[in-house]
Amino acid sequence: MDLYRIHGDNIVECERIAQIIINETNPTSINFFTMSPSTIVIEIDFEYENINCSWRLELLPGFNKANRHRWKDDIFKALRNNGSFLDETPDAIITSVKNDVEEILFAVEFCSALQAGNQAWQRSGRAFSTGRAGCPYLYVVEFVKYELEPKSRERKALRYPNPIVPFSYVNFSHAINNFVAQVYVRSEEFDKSKDASLAKFDESNFAEKEFAAYMIKKMLNLNTKKEEHEILRKNLNVMLFLTKEKEDSTCFSRKDWKEFFASEQNILDYSIQKNKFKFNKTIAAKSQHGKTSRFLKIVDKYSIGIAKQDLPFGIIPANFRKRFANDLKKLYSKCDDKIIEKIANENSHLVLCIIKGFKPGGDDNRPDRGILPLVSMLLPPNTETMAFIYGPIIEHNYLRLLKEPNILCRFNGFWKSIIGLSDYILLDSKIIAKTPYDINELLDTSMFKQEYSNSIHCETLHNSVFSSIPQEYHEDDVDTGLHYLFTHLFNGFCFEGMCNPPGGDWSGFSVISPDNKEKRWLSLPRESKIISGKRPDHIFQLSKILPKPILLIVESKEHSRDLEENVGTNLINYVKKLMSFVPNVERAILPHKGTWSRASGKVNLKEYEMISCAAYLKTTAQSNSIVFNNSKCDMLFIMDPKENGWEIEIIPSTPRTKMIKQTFIEEMSHISQSNIVIK
Repeated sequence: MDLYRIHGDNIVECERIAQIIINETNPTSINFFTMSPSTIVIEIDFEYENINCSWRLELLPGFNKANRHRWKDDIFKALRNNGSFLDETPDAIITSVKNDVEEILFAVEFCSALQAGNQAWQRSGRAFSTGRAGCPYLYVVEFVKYELEPKSRERKALRYPNPIVPFSYVNFSHAINNFVAQVYVRSEEFDKSKDASLAKFDESNFAEKEFAAYMIKKMLNLNTKKEEHEILRKNLNVMLFLTKEKEDSTCFSRKDWKEFFASEQNILDYSIQKNKFKFNKTIAAKSQHGKTSRFLKIVDKYSIGIAKQDLPFGIIPANFRKRFANDLKKLYSKCDDKIIEKIANENSHLVLCIIKGFKPGGDDNRPDRGILPLVSMLLPPNTETMAFIYGPIIEHNYLRLLKEPNILCRFNGFWKSIIGLSDYILLDSKIIAKTPYDINELLDTSMFKQEYSNSIHCETLHNSVFSSIPQEYHEDDVDTGLHYLFTHLFNGFCFEGMCNPPGGDWSGFSVISPDNKEKRWLSLPRESKIISGKRPDHIFQLSKILPKPILLIVESKEHSRDLEENVGTNLINYVKKLMSFVPNVERAILPHKGTWSRASGKVNLKEYEMISCAAYLKTTAQSNSIVFNNSKCDMLFIMDPKENGWEIEIIPSTPRTKMIKQTFIEEMSHISQSNIVIK
């Protein structure tokens, strides 16, 4: 059999890729089994374009992140050797294994989150870093998404990304001669009949078919130029849909974009020639610091905007650089004269990025990670860039920035992107220290940018193959074991309503109603306190055990000691609270899955029996009584990894949970060739 591997951030990403492969190939035979507690194997036979295929797909969830040595080697090593220097990794890497060599074929990113505002470029770092290494990168975007009012969960306005984002993928793909693209797919909420703003959207620009065909052809080493061309063409079509039809003095209109494409200029030269609006990034008064407001006035005096006035980046044209530099020196008088002199060089344009960077506590302002990579995907090669950072900075990082920037890059991925993609860094920030203080600092980081941009590129993306058996087990494996048990072995009476392991998304959860409709709640709150409970890791709906359908609501951890106090109560509170709202969408599931439509009424909570569960590894597990007393869960799943599967000890605490356990044991007795033992 031809061997392929799907390396994923978690089991959900792995199986999503596998399911697309299965749907596209329509196998004549299919077989699921586990070869380790972590590794699910799928074997399929099929015919594709007159080629008879026999494939073995190995699903390897959980990367070697956070200093873990989960796998004997790191699948990202080949990408780093080819210039992928940012600490940004895609959701899934698909590889081919032949003669003890593993070749990376392509990478996939999935996004079910709202693609609007600064969230739209949050993952640009992954596209930039993966694409520049020569690895094809496909970013699957569910189109469209609605913002929800936090308290009522009613739909607010439909939110779109800025058109500059899909354009950046097309531009970058052509610039580096590698396939980097967004793949727009239909979301559950997409409904032209219910939203007039979608009326002119051409549904043929959804690219599910081309995406699936690209994957199979790439794995078969067939020509994929047709699929690549179509996906990029659809990117541009979606981009034009996102633009405004009418003229607007604050952004490029559809007419402007079409004029730009016809001009065959780069985005900098066209923006300067058009000179339609200033670069005018708005910073809320509460976020402004030091001399920020005066700096923004200098920017307003000399800048030109790109695509939209209030984006966090714009241009200081070459002929204004000297005056811009002189005003900088007047404002920040302690700036190094040599750096000011370099900034004053009028031989080329300067692109300025205004970045908050960090939250009040010094944590990364996550969407800001994508600003500089997005700009890099837009710009011609060797364009000079300045990053202005106004957010608070942890003192330790600030001192390292001044004295040991290479070490700062090694330990902080966000700082690496700032240092590695900027020629100059201007700081006007508060330093978080025992006694906070303010700083103004101008740094020349061009040598670091040169070092990273000139990183070595090889011809191939090959690694020596490493074992499919992990060297250590974590929370990822608990999630994989539960997912496999309930969706592959117990699928006759179980529906998986939610699976959200580490690195998963917050897209939603579903239940099956008594009238056989799947009801789904979308855009789950990221902060559990908003919903007065704890967001679950799994929700499994079980039928035919108790008079009512059972919702097993699960919190998974690596260690039992990591379970929060009263987590069982809070899991049920979270689900009850969300289910008290009208679901966002629904669809019929029998005789087959129908299309999604907007849900019309609430679900009756009394029709479901809710059971809270904790799942964790047996290693270093506390006594059952301690876990029950602390967690207030109804049932425990104690997971013990074995050579090629799991031994799962289920501890019930009530008569109804004892009935559930007995059903599981009886069901397992009818399953042959299973690598899971329940006791």
